[in-house]
Amino acid sequence: MCGITGYVGGREKSVRLVLDNLKKLEYRGYDSAGVAVVAADTHDVTVLKRQGKLGNLEAALDGLGAARGTVIAHTRWATHGRPSDGNAHPHCDCTGRIALIHNGIIENYLSLKERLLAEGHVFHSDTDTEVLAHLIESHLKRNGGKMEMAVRGALAEVTGAYAVCVVSEQEPETIYAAKTASPLIIGLGEGENFLASDIPAVMGHTRRVLVLEDGDFARITPDGVTLTTVAGEPITRDEFAVTWDVRTAEKGGYPHFMLKEIHDQPQTIRDTLRGRVTEGNQITFPELKLPTAKLLDFHRIVIVACGTAYHAGMVGKSFYEHLLRRPVEVQVASEFRYNDPIVDQHTLAIIISQSGETADTLAALREAKVKGATTLAIVNVVGSSIAREADEVIYTYAGLEISVASTKAYVSQLIALYLIGLYIAQQENKLDREVVAAYVEQLKALPRQVAQILTQADAIAELARPLAHSSSFFFLGRGFDYAVALEAALKLKEVSYIHAEAYAAGEMKHGPLALVEPGVSVVCFATQSALYDKMLSNVKEVKARDGAAIAVVKEGDEGLDARSVDSVIRIPGTHDTFMPVLAIIPAQLLAYHIAAALGREIDQPRNLAKSVTVE
Repeated sequence: MCGITGYVGGREKSVRLVLDNLKKLEYRGYDSAGVAVVAADTHDVTVLKRQGKLGNLEAALDGLGAARGTVIAHTRWATHGRPSDGNAHPHCDCTGRIALIHNGIIENYLSLKERLLAEGHVFHSDTDTEVLAHLIESHLKRNGGKMEMAVRGALAEVTGAYAVCVVSEQEPETIYAAKTASPLIIGLGEGENFLASDIPAVMGHTRRVLVLEDGDFARITPDGVTLTTVAGEPITRDEFAVTWDVRTAEKGGYPHFMLKEIHDQPQTIRDTLRGRVTEGNQITFPELKLPTAKLLDFHRIVIVACGTAYHAGMVGKSFYEHLLRRPVEVQVASEFRYNDPIVDQHTLAIIISQSGETADTLAALREAKVKGATTLAIVNVVGSSIAREADEVIYTYAGLEISVASTKAYVSQLIALYLIGLYIAQQENKLDREVVAAYVEQLKALPRQVAQILTQADAIAELARPLAHSSSFFFLGRGFDYAVALEAALKLKEVSYIHAEAYAAGEMKHGPLALVEPGVSVVCFATQSALYDKMLSNVKEVKARDGAAIAVVKEGDEGLDARSVDSVIRIPGTHDTFMPVLAIIPAQLLAYHIAAALGREIDQPRNLAKSVTVE
């Protein structure tokens, strides 16, 4: 999501250099920007930050744009605190002599902030990040003024995720940096070194890169880089030679943004979970202002969305009805306000949109509010129209999604929906703490399981090549798998232009089975334990008509194998309600590689736009 750049060395106009590097990370998305420079001559720390685009910051630079010194800069995607000048990074300690930037979430910031307030520290933002600046100051006072020890000591107290960079008046030619769960790289130069959250930012200056790993701590000076753990144990990292061009670098070395975004999904899930799961594996939503009494007063839930977000809503409906035992309706936003929907003050309307600007979804939000419903938005883009107008908003933190065909934003919507359902059940005491904790453990395992599926990418690419010649596709599933089938069919249609339809598997014999013939491929999702045997019979119906059958099953389920289907994709197992997160991954890969085999324009398919802002 956020962007980080930094520089330490002797170049003139180093502030301008670092901001130019930061522009190369604008594709990640952000809502504010800022810069801190430790002047080469006076060693004074100067911080400037502005809400909005980098242009706003550049317009305010005045003479700072020509300044020389050690520089760090940041583009922020708001988590704690709304987008504003004050909440933008960098943040400083009470003295103004320490400045830092940070990507990620400090999960224990509230308890740390209470302690620091008691010590007399004064805060100027609503962010979790500012806590870290004051924490370093506190450690500096206690250890006799040793900056490196202060940064290490502060990080040792922090739980959560971070890529953090610190500069100070005390050590004007040093940047301290550390990483856990958020990306950070160091660009190696001669008599100078660079810092960034992604490789494109440094490619104009060096192709020699150190990629930091979780737990790494770096002391960066013009003369070199010293790597240790946060605890101080020496470590080494192999230098990485970047051979990509700049545009490929923005894609992380992948040929298309869609493929990169598919591979981003383990981190996307972590980002959506972060800050919303307590140490005791309970659900927390610090951003929600809705009183518990109001939350429990809703007689029904209505989920409204379009396209991919609508398919996420279908998963949410099944999960909520299973968990909460109250009626849930999911509606296509373009139909919602024309259906004279039955919503009132006892209705919770959950509005889902990646962009937060989808015209039909925005209109549905306004209609729900007019009728008295409480509106809760699930969006990715901070400050978007839907985020501003909804009563409550939960951000998915998927980062900028460039490919028109949504992948990581969809998965992040699923995670947000699961968290909301568990949160309501937790507030209602419908689930014991142990049961919530068990659900959460399985949610926390999803990034690892998605990464495991992604190791099959080459095998799925091999499977896709002959399937690219299919005349038509059907995607079948039951229960939660039916929602997956709908999304899988949409992905294939979007990027390959092959006709594809999804059906609840039991409906095939009520008409669509007449279309199955040689040349037709059928992808059968069979990940729901209670419905597995039913899916076996549906697969046999397809094979009896000479259609090509591809099964997606849990590891260990042997009913569907090479004897009964043409191909089997095996994926890790989790609770049946969470299987949509895992089952969609091979479908995304299949759609991508079929489109690639056909030579389609994958990231920008014909006739489609990323954000649909007209009815």
